[in-house]
Amino acid sequence: MIIWDPLGAAEQAAVADEILSVLRHDMRNRFAIVRNASFYIQRKVSREPTYKKDPKIKEFFAIIDEEVVEASARLDESVGAARLFNRKPARVSAAECARRAAACARIGDSGARVELTAQDGDVDVDPIELSVAVRCLIENAMESMAGGGVVVLQGTSTGSRYLIEIMDTGVAPGGVDHEAMMSPFYTTKPGHFGLGLNIAKRVARRYGGTLVLEAREQGTSAIVNLPLAASPGPDDAVPEQG
Repeated sequence: MIIWDPLGAAEQAAVADEILSVLRHDMRNRFAIVRNASFYIQRKVSREPTYKKDPKIKEFFAIIDEEVVEASARLDESVGAARLFNRKPARVSAAECARRAAACARIGDSGARVELTAQDGDVDVDPIELSVAVRCLIENAMESMAGGGVVVLQGTSTGSRYLIEIMDTGVAPGGVDHEAMMSPFYTTKPGHFGLGLNIAKRVARRYGGTLVLEAREQGTSAIVNLPLAASPGPDDAVPEQG
């Protein structure tokens, strides 16, 4: 039986893009190491008489530097061209994104359920991307509750911010650095990529927000904090008809 997943393709694209970003970051670090090592060696050999007598030595160091810079630039271009997720930011209802995420959460036979309350509030984001991020957090919360439980999802408009909080009743991992948990490929679950929290964190940051994990008396809270969309100005008003 094939089950249609309206967020499935978007999540797969987000995972692929995240892996590309991690690989690009790793390769750029390696390029930087090569470039710094070349610069260090050049400074050392520049004191030797041979360096001044043989102009090709200096020329080869310049080639190494140019090639590393060019390779890094081509890497950035290739990763940019390979992006699979086509973002379309717009002014959207954060509550609607939360409802979509809850409706599409893959519960399976976990025995978990989602309790949702969400106030109105508009944010400037790609609605599918935010829904994927919230779904990742919901499913992460479900996986922390062995034998099922309740995931509480709340959307609240507070001042100039909109908070989406996902609370579970699982056992909060003791002595774990929450920042480390949001790092790419961090997982304690066999067969998992360990990218869900990292994707949610990147989505929040992309739109001027944050993702924070907080240990509770029972369970953990994941809080996405996003800026509310600015109120429409006079130029944005819809003209009266008639």
